[in-house]
Amino acid sequence: MIYQGRSGRAAAHTARSQLALRLGIAVYAALCAVVALRCAILMLNLPASVWSVGAILSASAPVVLPLTVVPAAGRVVIGAVTLSDLTATLLLLAVPLALLGRRQRP
Repeated sequence: MIYQGRSGRAAAHTARSQLALRLGIAVYAALCAVVALRCAILMLNLPASVWSVGAILSASAPVVLPLTVVPAAGRVVIGAVTLSDLTATLLLLAVPLALLGRRQRP
């Protein structure tokens, strides 16, 4: 629930901050879901001719693309999953660990 306390400038700033945080979490969750689905699809060797499989692979391609320039990125690990796919998955899953390590404790 978005903050609905006092009215005024401080309350508007708090509401905008909460909205930005929620949007950031939603985008992060969508990225994680798409990359995890990509790895699952490639592990199971599902055909790309199925429209949903093709949509997931094409939506996740920009996330994995920067990692394909690394040497040995095309090495197949499990099924059709490459090292760049697994690296993208592990990097996205490690982001919350870095945020937890930087959190200020009261």
